[in-house]
Amino acid sequence: MILRFLASSRQDPVPQQLYGAVVTQARKPVFYLRRGFADTVTGRFDVLALHMFLFSRRLSREDDSRAAALSQEVFDAFTDGIDDALRALGIGDTSVPKRKQAMVHGFYAQIEEFAPPMDKEDAAALGEAVSRRFFESGNKDESVRLAAYMLDCASALAAQEFSAIGNGLLSWPQPD
Repeated sequence: MILRFLASSRQDPVPQQLYGAVVTQARKPVFYLRRGFADTVTGRFDVLALHMFLFSRRLSREDDSRAAALSQEVFDAFTDGIDDALRALGIGDTSVPKRKQAMVHGFYAQIEEFAPPMDKEDAAALGEAVSRRFFESGNKDESVRLAAYMLDCASALAAQEFSAIGNGLLSWPQPD
């Protein structure tokens, strides 16, 4: 335990800063008050995973090995956060790995659903994917709004220089 603490104290703070920016954006009340996400563990995970997807997608567009390494470090912080959250919820040590694996699988499933319409900038197809993924009741209005927000995020993130991101600076558009 003490070795883990000492090792983490010497690590580059940038991945934690970036993960913090992702978490801060995902915690904005608008997602839970006006965008149809439940303010539950599952709802919060969905919003966080959505923003991790958008962030990871941005870094995957860089032709720079540092971007891939940074993306992995931020993803590791994300999975560590999942682990910590499950333990804080009182999930037993033997159940945490299985639940964590299921949540990470959900993140990867989201990539498979959202990446093709985002790559084509197809708002209609993205809205349908969002509806299937997040809104069981088929809330079309919220699906369209969230798809538009995702495309806005992709544009805003793409406009940010990797050198700034690599220094821990990440800006998100307003979700409203």
